[in-house]
Amino acid sequence: MNVKTNNKTVYLLYPPISKLERYSSDIGSVGGEQIPLGIFYLASYLRKNNYVVHVTDAEALKMTTEEVVKEIKELNPNFVGISSSTVAFHRALEVATQIKKDLANVVTIIGGPHVTSNVNHAMSFGVFDFGVLREGEITALELLDAISNKRPIDRIEGITYLNREGKVVVNPLRDYIANLDELPIPAYDLIKDIGLYSPPPSNYRTLPVVNIITSRGCPNQCTFCDRNVFGKKYRERSAENVFEEIKYLYARFGIKEIAFVDDTFLINKKRIYELFDLIRKKGMKFHWTCMARINNVDYDFLKYLKDNGCWNIAFGIESGDENILKVIRKNISLSRVTEVIEWCYKLKIKTKGFFIVGHPLETADTIDKTIQFALKLKLDAVVVTINTPIPGSPQYEEASQYGSIDTTDWSKFNYWRPVFVPHGLSQELLLKKQKEFYLRFYLRPSIIFRYMLSFIGPGGYKRFKSILNLKGYLC
Repeated sequence: MNVKTNNKTVYLLYPPISKLERYSSDIGSVGGEQIPLGIFYLASYLRKNNYVVHVTDAEALKMTTEEVVKEIKELNPNFVGISSSTVAFHRALEVATQIKKDLANVVTIIGGPHVTSNVNHAMSFGVFDFGVLREGEITALELLDAISNKRPIDRIEGITYLNREGKVVVNPLRDYIANLDELPIPAYDLIKDIGLYSPPPSNYRTLPVVNIITSRGCPNQCTFCDRNVFGKKYRERSAENVFEEIKYLYARFGIKEIAFVDDTFLINKKRIYELFDLIRKKGMKFHWTCMARINNVDYDFLKYLKDNGCWNIAFGIESGDENILKVIRKNISLSRVTEVIEWCYKLKIKTKGFFIVGHPLETADTIDKTIQFALKLKLDAVVVTINTPIPGSPQYEEASQYGSIDTTDWSKFNYWRPVFVPHGLSQELLLKKQKEFYLRFYLRPSIIFRYMLSFIGPGGYKRFKSILNLKGYLC
């Protein structure tokens, strides 16, 4: 492989997948757009180590594969790194294939969830020179340095590649990064337009709003999650480190709201108290939202969150059937769910419930129980997805025991198409029940009234458009 003399230029890409592909319907236009923090973390780490880095989020920019390849040709980098989930892999593959046709000397590298969980598939096409497994920062730097300086790669932990015989080689995996404070904050200055990013219209109060992540790894046992990229061990950034990032965002972009997108943001109460004490002492004020587990909150803690700017929390509930919750190892109880949502309602914290239809051992009756349970809760919103056993998750390994799974087209693994059908159910029934869930939840006078009120004030027009788009999906 011939690497160009000026060997310090890296092009990082989030693939050009459309909203229609991601959500399988016009419902995608209801969704928001989050900063793909992974590639911006990687960009800042490489830049800190003297690489020239360009970042393109082709999804947010609504670019086509042709436009991405044209941009790469114009920049003529030494390395192209693509971060891809399973649903976006076909677009990552398109870009890499075209690069190999037009720019043979460019080194192509694939990273992210799909290659980490499905190495042989990702590397089988011969258009990716290397794969970076798990977390990318340290591994990618060592790989680029080795290639640039023509050093051996056989001892670099956490990479995969094809040997001269065309066989996939997987080096020993690298341990997860223990001290996340050692990583620089994401390269926000490389974002082309911060206005491209915001949560769904009903999920923010004020603009500009950004998403940040303050921890990696999830210690919980849910069978539908792939935890290979960041692992099962919870690792958190210190309150001081997170505070410095917020100060930067506050000063540079004048942010008025933050979406904390950690799976387990509220797991360590002590760190939350420390963080918001720092924010209060600095005199900064902003609204914020987060995702949380039902078991990680109590009334007094929720009151503290409310008093410090939290106005919306999303909880993973998944099912209204106790047996299904045991099957998916969610480790929550329906009584606790009811209690926590009641607390939030009393404190005027808005809540969203994440639900899934089509679990292993699911039946039409258990889905109906879930719908009935959701209607009894004082939730403000729901997200209802189709159970999708993602490669790397326990469910993916067990899927054939509980039903049929179709792996012929990875682009369908988007949580909105039934690629897995439990025994006794059908694709048609799953889609019918998903639509019924949405209709019965949102077409209630109380919910309609709340949304009408939300049309008043900042973001009201966007919220109104989102309801029209959702109506088109449901009808």
